[in-house]
Amino acid sequence: MVTINGEVVDPILIDEAFMRIKAAAEGKSESSCCERDDEFLEQARNEVIEGILLAQEAERIIPTPEQGEIREHFEETLREWRAHGASWDLLEAQRDQLRGEIVAKLRMDRFVESVWSGLPELGENDLHAWYRDHQDEFRRPARSKVLHLVIFPDESNPADDYRKLAGIRNDILDGADFAELASAHTQKADREIDLGWIEQERILNTFESMLFSLRENEVSPVFYYEQALHLIWPVIVEPEHIAPYETVADQVREMALTDQRRRALHEFALKLKTEAVIEHEAIS
Repeated sequence: MVTINGEVVDPILIDEAFMRIKAAAEGKSESSCCERDDEFLEQARNEVIEGILLAQEAERIIPTPEQGEIREHFEETLREWRAHGASWDLLEAQRDQLRGEIVAKLRMDRFVESVWSGLPELGENDLHAWYRDHQDEFRRPARSKVLHLVIFPDESNPADDYRKLAGIRNDILDGADFAELASAHTQKADREIDLGWIEQERILNTFESMLFSLRENEVSPVFYYEQALHLIWPVIVEPEHIAPYETVADQVREMALTDQRRRALHEFALKLKTEAVIEHEAIS
Protein backbone atom coordinates (compact mmCIF):
# COMPACT_ATOMS: atom_id res chain seq x y z
CA MET A 1 0.00 0.00 0.00
CA VAL A 2 1.24 3.47 -0.90
CA THR A 3 0.23 6.65 0.94
CA ILE A 4 1.07 10.10 -0.43
CA ASN A 5 0.74 13.04 1.95
CA GLY A 6 -1.89 11.06 3.83
CA GLU A 7 -3.81 10.02 0.69
CA VAL A 8 -4.05 6.27 0.20
CA VAL A 9 -3.35 5.20 -3.39
CA ASP A 10 -5.87 2.84 -4.94
CA PRO A 11 -3.83 -0.30 -5.84
CA ILE A 12 -5.91 -0.65 -9.01
CA LEU A 13 -4.24 2.49 -10.40
CA ILE A 14 -0.81 0.89 -10.04
CA ASP A 15 -2.04 -2.43 -11.46
CA GLU A 16 -3.50 -0.70 -14.53
CA ALA A 17 -0.32 1.31 -15.11
CA PHE A 18 1.77 -1.86 -14.71
CA MET A 19 -0.29 -3.77 -17.29
CA ARG A 20 -0.13 -0.88 -19.77
CA ILE A 21 3.65 -0.47 -19.41
CA LYS A 22 4.27 -4.20 -19.70
CA ALA A 23 1.96 -4.58 -22.72
CA ALA A 24 3.76 -1.73 -24.51
CA ALA A 25 7.16 -3.33 -23.86
CA GLU A 26 5.97 -6.74 -25.03
CA GLY A 27 4.45 -5.20 -28.13
CA LYS A 28 7.84 -3.83 -29.12
CA SER A 29 9.75 -7.04 -28.43
CA GLU A 30 7.09 -9.52 -29.67
CA SER A 31 7.82 -11.67 -26.60
CA SER A 32 6.90 -11.94 -22.96
CA CYS A 33 8.81 -9.70 -20.55
CA CYS A 34 8.04 -11.49 -17.27
CA GLU A 35 11.66 -11.15 -16.15
CA ARG A 36 11.18 -7.37 -16.19
CA ASP A 37 8.05 -7.32 -14.03
CA ASP A 38 9.85 -5.70 -11.08
CA GLU A 39 11.11 -2.93 -13.39
CA PHE A 40 7.64 -2.35 -14.84
CA LEU A 41 6.06 -2.32 -11.38
CA GLU A 42 8.52 0.34 -10.21
CA GLN A 43 7.76 2.43 -13.29
CA ALA A 44 4.04 2.07 -12.59
CA ARG A 45 4.42 3.15 -8.96
CA ASN A 46 6.47 6.18 -9.93
CA GLU A 47 4.01 7.16 -12.65
CA VAL A 48 1.03 6.95 -10.29
CA ILE A 49 2.85 8.76 -7.49
CA GLU A 50 3.82 11.60 -9.81
CA GLY A 51 0.26 11.87 -11.10
CA ILE A 52 -1.19 12.08 -7.61
CA LEU A 53 1.39 14.64 -6.51
CA LEU A 54 0.45 16.84 -9.47
CA ALA A 55 -3.26 16.41 -8.72
CA GLN A 56 -2.69 17.35 -5.08
CA GLU A 57 -0.75 20.44 -6.11
CA ALA A 58 -3.50 21.42 -8.55
CA GLU A 59 -6.04 21.14 -5.76
CA ARG A 60 -3.83 23.21 -3.48
CA ILE A 61 -3.09 26.15 -5.76
CA ILE A 62 -5.96 26.26 -8.30
CA PRO A 63 -9.21 27.80 -7.03
CA THR A 64 -12.48 25.93 -7.35
CA PRO A 65 -14.00 26.70 -10.79
CA GLU A 66 -17.10 28.84 -11.06
CA GLN A 67 -20.43 27.03 -10.56
CA GLY A 68 -21.57 27.90 -14.07
CA GLU A 69 -18.51 26.24 -15.62
CA ILE A 70 -18.93 23.18 -13.41
CA ARG A 71 -22.60 22.94 -14.38
CA GLU A 72 -21.79 23.23 -18.08
CA HIS A 73 -19.24 20.40 -17.95
CA PHE A 74 -21.50 18.34 -15.70
CA GLU A 75 -24.38 18.54 -18.17
CA GLU A 76 -22.05 17.65 -21.04
CA THR A 77 -20.86 14.61 -19.10
CA LEU A 78 -24.45 13.56 -18.43
CA ARG A 79 -25.24 13.75 -22.15
CA GLU A 80 -22.22 11.60 -22.98
CA TRP A 81 -23.14 8.99 -20.39
CA ARG A 82 -26.74 8.92 -21.59
CA ALA A 83 -25.54 8.52 -25.19
CA HIS A 84 -23.69 5.41 -24.03
CA GLY A 85 -26.78 3.95 -22.36
CA ALA A 86 -26.41 5.03 -18.72
CA SER A 87 -29.73 5.20 -16.88
CA TRP A 88 -30.91 8.25 -14.94
CA ASP A 89 -30.86 6.17 -11.74
CA LEU A 90 -27.18 5.36 -12.28
CA LEU A 91 -26.35 8.97 -13.04
CA GLU A 92 -28.15 10.15 -9.92
CA ALA A 93 -26.22 7.63 -7.81
CA GLN A 94 -22.94 8.84 -9.33
CA ARG A 95 -23.80 12.55 -9.21
CA ASP A 96 -21.43 13.55 -6.40
CA GLN A 97 -18.58 11.43 -7.78
CA LEU A 98 -19.04 12.87 -11.27
CA ARG A 99 -19.06 16.41 -9.95
CA GLY A 100 -15.88 15.77 -7.97
CA GLU A 101 -14.15 14.32 -11.03
CA ILE A 102 -15.17 17.30 -13.15
CA VAL A 103 -13.85 19.80 -10.60
CA ALA A 104 -10.57 17.84 -10.33
CA LYS A 105 -10.19 17.76 -14.12
CA LEU A 106 -10.85 21.47 -14.53
CA ARG A 107 -8.31 22.24 -11.83
CA MET A 108 -5.75 19.91 -13.39
CA ASP A 109 -6.27 21.43 -16.84
CA ARG A 110 -5.57 24.91 -15.45
CA PHE A 111 -2.61 23.64 -13.48
CA VAL A 112 -0.85 21.97 -16.40
CA GLU A 113 -1.48 25.02 -18.57
CA SER A 114 0.26 27.13 -15.91
CA VAL A 115 3.25 24.76 -15.95
CA TRP A 116 3.42 24.79 -19.75
CA SER A 117 2.95 28.53 -20.10
CA GLY A 118 6.56 29.20 -19.15
CA LEU A 119 8.10 26.74 -21.60
CA PRO A 120 10.27 28.18 -24.39
CA GLU A 121 8.95 27.97 -27.92
CA LEU A 122 10.55 25.23 -29.99
CA GLY A 123 12.47 26.61 -32.97
CA GLU A 124 13.61 24.80 -36.10
CA ASN A 125 16.98 23.97 -34.56
CA ASP A 126 15.22 22.42 -31.56
CA LEU A 127 12.95 20.39 -33.81
CA HIS A 128 15.80 19.11 -35.96
CA ALA A 129 17.75 18.15 -32.83
CA TRP A 130 14.71 16.31 -31.43
CA TYR A 131 14.28 14.49 -34.74
CA ARG A 132 17.92 13.36 -34.71
CA ASP A 133 17.62 12.10 -31.13
CA HIS A 134 14.38 10.18 -31.83
CA GLN A 135 14.91 8.75 -35.28
CA ASP A 136 13.54 5.37 -34.27
CA GLU A 137 10.15 7.08 -33.98
CA PHE A 138 10.30 7.70 -37.73
CA ARG A 139 11.69 4.35 -38.80
CA ARG A 140 9.53 2.95 -41.56
CA PRO A 141 9.48 -0.84 -41.83
CA ALA A 142 10.43 -2.72 -44.93
CA ARG A 143 7.46 -3.54 -47.12
CA SER A 144 6.84 -5.73 -50.11
CA LYS A 145 4.20 -6.02 -52.83
CA VAL A 146 3.54 -9.75 -53.05
CA LEU A 147 2.06 -12.37 -55.34
CA HIS A 148 1.00 -15.58 -53.66
CA LEU A 149 0.28 -19.21 -54.54
CA VAL A 150 -1.32 -21.37 -51.86
CA ILE A 151 -2.27 -25.06 -51.75
CA PHE A 152 -4.10 -26.75 -48.89
CA PRO A 153 -2.49 -30.16 -48.60
CA ASP A 154 -4.35 -33.42 -48.15
CA GLU A 155 -3.58 -34.27 -44.52
CA SER A 156 -3.58 -38.00 -45.31
CA ASN A 157 -0.96 -37.60 -48.05
CA PRO A 158 0.70 -34.14 -48.02
CA ALA A 159 3.75 -35.35 -49.95
CA ASP A 160 1.93 -35.24 -53.30
CA ASP A 161 0.86 -31.64 -52.77
CA TYR A 162 4.36 -30.70 -51.68
CA ARG A 163 5.88 -32.31 -54.78
CA LYS A 164 3.33 -30.50 -56.97
CA LEU A 165 4.22 -27.10 -55.52
CA ALA A 166 7.95 -27.87 -55.68
CA GLY A 167 7.52 -28.71 -59.36
CA ILE A 168 5.75 -25.40 -59.98
CA ARG A 169 8.62 -23.64 -58.22
CA ASN A 170 11.12 -25.36 -60.51
CA ASP A 171 9.13 -24.19 -63.54
CA ILE A 172 9.31 -20.62 -62.22
CA LEU A 173 13.05 -20.94 -61.67
CA ASP A 174 13.30 -22.07 -65.30
CA GLY A 175 11.55 -18.89 -66.46
CA ALA A 176 7.81 -19.59 -66.23
CA ASP A 177 5.58 -16.68 -65.20
CA PHE A 178 4.72 -16.77 -61.50
CA ALA A 179 1.44 -14.89 -61.91
CA GLU A 180 0.16 -17.27 -64.62
CA LEU A 181 1.02 -20.39 -62.62
CA ALA A 182 -0.33 -18.94 -59.39
CA SER A 183 -3.63 -18.03 -61.06
CA ALA A 184 -3.90 -21.52 -62.54
CA HIS A 185 -3.07 -23.50 -59.38
CA THR A 186 -4.05 -21.44 -56.34
CA GLN A 187 -6.62 -23.09 -54.10
CA LYS A 188 -7.88 -19.90 -52.50
CA ALA A 189 -11.63 -19.67 -52.75
CA ASP A 190 -11.55 -16.23 -54.39
CA ARG A 191 -8.64 -17.20 -56.70
CA GLU A 192 -6.85 -14.00 -55.60
CA ILE A 193 -3.06 -14.12 -55.94
CA ASP A 194 -2.18 -10.48 -55.24
CA LEU A 195 -1.67 -9.82 -51.51
CA GLY A 196 -0.89 -6.16 -52.11
CA TRP A 197 1.60 -4.43 -49.82
CA ILE A 198 2.75 -6.17 -46.64
CA GLU A 199 4.82 -4.35 -44.02
CA GLN A 200 7.40 -6.15 -41.92
CA GLU A 201 5.84 -5.99 -38.48
CA ARG A 202 6.41 -9.45 -36.97
CA ILE A 203 10.03 -10.58 -37.22
CA LEU A 204 9.23 -14.01 -35.75
CA ASN A 205 6.24 -14.67 -38.01
CA THR A 206 7.01 -17.51 -40.46
CA PHE A 207 5.36 -15.86 -43.46
CA GLU A 208 7.00 -12.46 -42.94
CA SER A 209 10.36 -14.02 -42.10
CA MET A 210 10.30 -15.84 -45.42
CA LEU A 211 8.99 -12.87 -47.41
CA PHE A 212 11.55 -10.36 -46.19
CA SER A 213 14.47 -12.69 -46.81
CA LEU A 214 13.72 -12.53 -50.54
CA ARG A 215 14.88 -10.08 -53.19
CA GLU A 216 12.59 -8.56 -55.81
CA ASN A 217 11.31 -11.11 -58.34
CA GLU A 218 12.75 -14.05 -56.41
CA VAL A 219 10.49 -17.03 -55.82
CA SER A 220 10.44 -18.41 -52.29
CA PRO A 221 11.07 -22.00 -51.32
CA VAL A 222 7.94 -24.04 -50.64
CA PHE A 223 7.01 -23.46 -47.01
CA TYR A 224 4.26 -24.55 -44.65
CA TYR A 225 2.30 -21.96 -42.69
CA GLU A 226 -1.17 -22.02 -41.09
CA GLN A 227 -2.21 -25.40 -42.51
CA ALA A 228 -1.18 -24.52 -46.06
CA LEU A 229 1.75 -24.77 -48.44
CA HIS A 230 2.91 -21.50 -49.95
CA LEU A 231 5.00 -19.94 -52.69
CA ILE A 232 5.46 -16.17 -52.68
CA TRP A 233 6.96 -13.73 -55.17
CA PRO A 234 7.88 -10.18 -54.11
CA VAL A 235 7.21 -7.91 -57.07
CA ILE A 236 8.57 -4.81 -55.30
CA VAL A 237 10.66 -4.66 -52.12
CA GLU A 238 11.17 -1.40 -50.27
CA PRO A 239 13.82 -1.60 -47.53
CA GLU A 240 13.46 -0.24 -44.02
CA HIS A 241 14.34 3.46 -43.84
CA ILE A 242 14.13 6.59 -41.69
CA ALA A 243 11.50 9.02 -43.01
CA PRO A 244 13.24 12.27 -44.05
CA TYR A 245 12.62 15.23 -41.77
CA GLU A 246 10.85 17.17 -44.49
CA THR A 247 8.15 14.52 -44.82
CA VAL A 248 7.42 14.32 -41.08
CA ALA A 249 8.03 17.91 -39.97
CA ASP A 250 4.47 18.42 -38.69
CA GLN A 251 4.61 15.14 -36.78
CA VAL A 252 8.00 16.08 -35.32
CA ARG A 253 6.65 19.39 -34.06
CA GLU A 254 3.66 17.74 -32.41
CA MET A 255 5.70 14.95 -30.82
CA ALA A 256 8.48 17.29 -29.66
CA LEU A 257 5.96 19.62 -28.04
CA THR A 258 4.27 16.68 -26.30
CA ASP A 259 7.65 15.46 -25.06
CA GLN A 260 8.62 18.92 -23.83
CA ARG A 261 5.39 19.21 -21.88
CA ARG A 262 5.68 15.70 -20.47
CA ARG A 263 9.20 16.39 -19.23
CA ALA A 264 8.08 19.69 -17.67
CA LEU A 265 5.39 17.90 -15.65
CA HIS A 266 7.84 15.14 -14.70
CA GLU A 267 10.38 17.67 -13.44
CA PHE A 268 7.67 19.52 -11.51
CA ALA A 269 6.55 16.23 -9.93
CA LEU A 270 10.13 15.39 -8.93
CA LYS A 271 10.34 18.70 -7.06
CA LEU A 272 7.08 17.93 -5.27
CA LYS A 273 8.40 14.48 -4.44
CA THR A 274 11.33 15.89 -2.45
CA GLU A 275 8.88 17.56 -0.06
CA ALA A 276 6.17 14.89 -0.01
CA VAL A 277 5.54 12.27 2.65
CA ILE A 278 5.37 8.98 0.76
CA GLU A 279 4.90 5.79 2.73
CA HIS A 280 5.16 2.25 1.35
CA GLU A 281 3.50 -0.34 3.51
CA ALA A 282 3.74 -4.03 2.74
CA ILE A 283 0.39 -5.84 2.56
CA SER A 284 0.41 -8.77 4.97
